[in-house]
Amino acid sequence: MDAEEVRLAGRRLAGRYELEAEVASGGMGTVWRARDEVLGRPVAVKVLHEHLARDPDLLDRFRLEAVAAARLNHPAIVRVFDTGIDDGVCYIVMELFEGTTLQAVLAERGTLQPEEAARIVGSALHGLGHAHREGVIHRDVKPGNILLDRDGWVKVTDFGIAKAAFAGDDLTTTGNLLGTSRYLAPEQVTGGPTDARTDLYSTGIVLYEALTGRVPFEAETHIATATLRLSAEVVRPRALRSGIPRALDAVVMRALARDADQRFASAEEMAEALEQAVPTGAPPAPPLPTEPIESRGTSSVRSWFAVPLLVLLVAGLAVGGFWVLGQVLDDGMGAGNGGGLNTASTALPAQAIGTYDPAELGGDESEHDEEVGLATDGRPGTFWQTSSYSRPDLGGLKPGVGIVLALEQPSEVAGLRVVSDSPGFDFGVYASDTPDAFDVASRPLASVTAEEVTELEVGPVETTYLLIWITELAEVGEYRAYINEVEVFAP
Repeated sequence: MDAEEVRLAGRRLAGRYELEAEVASGGMGTVWRARDEVLGRPVAVKVLHEHLARDPDLLDRFRLEAVAAARLNHPAIVRVFDTGIDDGVCYIVMELFEGTTLQAVLAERGTLQPEEAARIVGSALHGLGHAHREGVIHRDVKPGNILLDRDGWVKVTDFGIAKAAFAGDDLTTTGNLLGTSRYLAPEQVTGGPTDARTDLYSTGIVLYEALTGRVPFEAETHIATATLRLSAEVVRPRALRSGIPRALDAVVMRALARDADQRFASAEEMAEALEQAVPTGAPPAPPLPTEPIESRGTSSVRSWFAVPLLVLLVAGLAVGGFWVLGQVLDDGMGAGNGGGLNTASTALPAQAIGTYDPAELGGDESEHDEEVGLATDGRPGTFWQTSSYSRPDLGGLKPGVGIVLALEQPSEVAGLRVVSDSPGFDFGVYASDTPDAFDVASRPLASVTAEEVTELEVGPVETTYLLIWITELAEVGEYRAYINEVEVFAP
C-alpha cells in the first residue's frame, strides 16, 4: 500500500462517502470505489493528488471546467454526482461503470469489425453531440475516454479539460497542447480556435484506429506526432485493411479533413453518416442505458463554488479494468419528510408521460419533455430536470412547472416516494382523471420541500394521473430542480 492509499483508505468524505479500495491512478489523482452512506449505493470517488490540491491556479481551472461539465446530461456521458473539499482532500463523486475502455479492447483485439466500430463510435457521437449543444467541447476524445460494458453500452468520460464554448479565452493560449498528441486536431496543434468539429476530428482518428489497428499519424516524439497532421496525408483505411465498406471509409476521411469546414458540421451528422455506412446486414446496436450523466448532487462541503454542487469528470485516467455501475437505492422504504409511508405499501406501475407547463400560466408547454421518462425508469442514476432560472420562484415567469405520471388504470393512491440528488426544491402533488387538467390553483394533496428521499402521503385518492408540481427551485448553480425517480404506492 503506497502513501496515498495509507492516507485515504477508510476515509469518509463529507460525512457520507466512505472510500473502500483504490481502483485506478493517473497523473491527476486516484479513483476509489466507495459507498454513499446517505443513499446506500456504491459510487466512484476521484481524489486529486495532494500536491495538486494545494495549487490554487489548478483549482481555479477546475472550477471553470466544472461549470462547463455541469451542463451535461446524456445516457452516453459518464455522470458525476458531487464534489468538494474535505480537510484538504479534493474529491469528485461519480457513477461507477462496469466495463472497460475502448483502448483496452483494441489493445487486446487489434481491430474491430466495421459494424462494431461504427456502432461504438456512433454511440459516443450522440454523447458528444449533447455536450456540443450545451456549449462544451471535450477536446480529448480518444479510446481511453470511451467506456464499454459487456452489454454493448457506451459512455464518454473525462471532460476534465473540456470548456464551454462561450467561456473565456482558449486554454491553448497557455502554450500547452491539451489532449493526447495522437488524437489532436490540427487546430489544437496550431493553437487555433476549437469547436465541435475539433472533437469530430479526434473521433475520426478513434474510428480509424478501431478499423485499422493503427492511428493515421505516428512519429518518434509527441510533438512530431502532433505536427504530422499539418502536412502529411492520411492513408485511407481501405488501403490498410480490406473489407471496410467504401461509405465507412468516406466517413473517416471526411472527419479527418485538415480544414474544419470540410468535416461534418455536427456530431449528429457524423453519427447519421455512420448509420448509413454500416451494411444493412449488420446486427442492431444494443440499446443505450437510460443513465445520463451529469447530475448535481449536494454535499455538506461547499468549497470550490458558492453553489451547492460542482461537477468534474475523471481527468487523465485511462482505466482498462472494471468500474461498477451504481446500484439502485435499497428496496426498503427510507425515511423522508412527508410523514412517511407504510412499509407494507404496494408499488403501483406508473410512468412519467410528459411535463405540465401550460401556456395559460406563462409556460411554453414543454420543459425537457425528452427527459421526462428518466424519472420513472427504475434507475436513480438518471433524472429529469427543469430549465435553469434566475430566481427560485422560476424567475417570476410562472407559478410552477411539473411532470405528469400516468397509472396503468384508475387506482387508489396512498403516497409517493421522490428521489432527488439535488434536494431543496418545493413541490406539491395533484390528482386528475385527465393528463392536461390539473387545478394547480387549488390546495395540493400534499406539499413538501424535497429531501434526497422524500416520502409523502397523498390520500388515499382514486386517480389515473398525478402531477408533481414544482413551485420553488433549489440553488444548483442557477435555480432548478432534479427528479431522479418517482414511485407511486397503493394503501
